[in-house]
Amino acid sequence: MSFNYFLGCVIPGRLPFLEVSARKTFEKIGLKVGDQANCSCCPDPTGVAQLDHESFLALGARNLCLFEENNNNILSLCSGCTETLKTVKYILDNDNEKKKEINTKLKEIGKNYKGKVDIKHFAEVLFENIEKIKKLVKKPLKDLKVAGHPGCHYLRPSEIINWDDPLNPKTLDELIAAIGADPVEYTLKNDCCGNPLEKSDKDISLTMLENKLQSMKEAGTDCIVCVCPACYQQFDFNQREVNRNKNTDYNIPVFYITELIALALGIDIETLGLNFHRIKINEILQKIS
Repeated sequence: MSFNYFLGCVIPGRLPFLEVSARKTFEKIGLKVGDQANCSCCPDPTGVAQLDHESFLALGARNLCLFEENNNNILSLCSGCTETLKTVKYILDNDNEKKKEINTKLKEIGKNYKGKVDIKHFAEVLFENIEKIKKLVKKPLKDLKVAGHPGCHYLRPSEIINWDDPLNPKTLDELIAAIGADPVEYTLKNDCCGNPLEKSDKDISLTMLENKLQSMKEAGTDCIVCVCPACYQQFDFNQREVNRNKNTDYNIPVFYITELIALALGIDIETLGLNFHRIKINEILQKIS
């Protein structure tokens, strides 16, 4: 399959070092991924979708049209973007009347959604190349206990995402194991990190985060691995706020899965922008060196 990146808003706007790790990792495993110009917000599945469903479908369909026009499928670096684009495709591909309505709107800007584009989460593509990753590992991350956080949009709605088991996800843990690290089992693995609630109820959002952190800490984790920029921000940005509000002392480093894979593949640490992490990762780097 031929892919172009869908970067979304959060990664290029706030976390460009995560994009760097993804680009370098996919290049290292021999997968050429192009770039797609003129994309908008996906749009946000927890925002626009609830406020104006027609606009949600039209904006998402416009993005899909851009990839269709260039005969490329979508490789998304964000779980929320993946859910949005897959949901829009699912609705339009299964409802001809709705597809006609949205195409009437798209006609005003010279677009027409045909349903010929496929969407994949970047971790799904990594998992499809897991044997290649195993062969390319130069620095196995031995003795590193990693708590994988799949997050909500990575798994659900299951009939639309349709690839990992939403009740017993395995793919992220298998990617962690593929680079020599130890995937940690913890009781709240499938729980939300609380990020979507941050703007509507900060206290509940931080309580959800604290519950996750406590579960991970009790399991003896050394670090957390995410596959979604919103989840990454919640864990990396808000641990200190949990500590201030709850009188706790959490200090668990947070990685994107492509960052850990990049380290295991021997990609130069200095090129990955790891210094931009809020929770410093020096102890982890010493442990795996």
